[in-house]
Amino acid sequence: MNHPKVSIIVPVYKVEKYLHRCIDSILTQTFTDFECILVDDCSPDKCPQICNDYAKLDARINVIHKTQNEGLPQTRKTGFENSSGDYIIFIDSDDWLETDMIEKLYNAAINSNADLAFCDFYVYNTHGYSYGIQTLDTENNFNNLGFVYWCTLWNKLFHREIINRIEFPKAGKYEDRAITQQALFYVKKIIKVPYPLYHYSYNQESMFREISIKIYLEWIENIIFVISFLHDNLGDKFLQKKRHINEYVNSFKFKILKNKTLRKEVVLLNFYPESGFKWWLFSHNIKKLIKLIIPRGLFIFYKKIKSPETE
Repeated sequence: MNHPKVSIIVPVYKVEKYLHRCIDSILTQTFTDFECILVDDCSPDKCPQICNDYAKLDARINVIHKTQNEGLPQTRKTGFENSSGDYIIFIDSDDWLETDMIEKLYNAAINSNADLAFCDFYVYNTHGYSYGIQTLDTENNFNNLGFVYWCTLWNKLFHREIINRIEFPKAGKYEDRAITQQALFYVKKIIKVPYPLYHYSYNQESMFREISIKIYLEWIENIIFVISFLHDNLGDKFLQKKRHINEYVNSFKFKILKNKTLRKEVVLLNFYPESGFKWWLFSHNIKKLIKLIIPRGLFIFYKKIKSPETE
């Protein structure tokens, strides 16, 4: 295809069990003017052959086999660099789409002249599924910057020019936020499609479910990436985000502190000292102590005033 309206970019790595479901959900879209770019990041299973088989079946599929494994964000970058659509969407290869997802997002973006359209989603895990609500402020984009909840990449359709301005991070963990925060800074208009159109599979086999120093170092790298981007681009307005950023960083450090393995790694706790973690931890423990003491004190006081005096 010379110039499709939408480019669907799918990084592929060790998802042999899920890849058919993902690609089938793309090929059955009611919106047909798209290219699907499958980027094989040197997957060691049958994924490369599965990608090739689909490319033979549908001319809209373009397969790129990378010569070395570089991780998820750089694989997304490779897909984007080889795309030509007016709008871009990144899909995770163990997830799947409602059949009208691309149509609804594209029409919403075109009809409202928006450079970002997004939707709600379903989250699947071993216990079943839940409804995920994407809460982006469509009136004041400044409120979307920082460490807002569910800052995901895969439920968003971006105008090409937005993605063209961002820098893809190198670290894999938390890379969604590193990309979307840049994109949200550059967008001028956002539109929401109020339906759950994306199916997010909480894959227990994913490397990001592991608790390891390497994973947390990558996570920290992208946290710093986001903070640095906001600091460099918001100017004086960065101070308005500082409290929220510190709260997120300190909550993250507290999570590390509670893990017996991770707490031994000083580098995991000493990043971004501006957050004031020691004071935050002291305040956290004081508040926890107060919650334990006051209810018991009130209970004793209540018993004392309600119980008849005995001699």
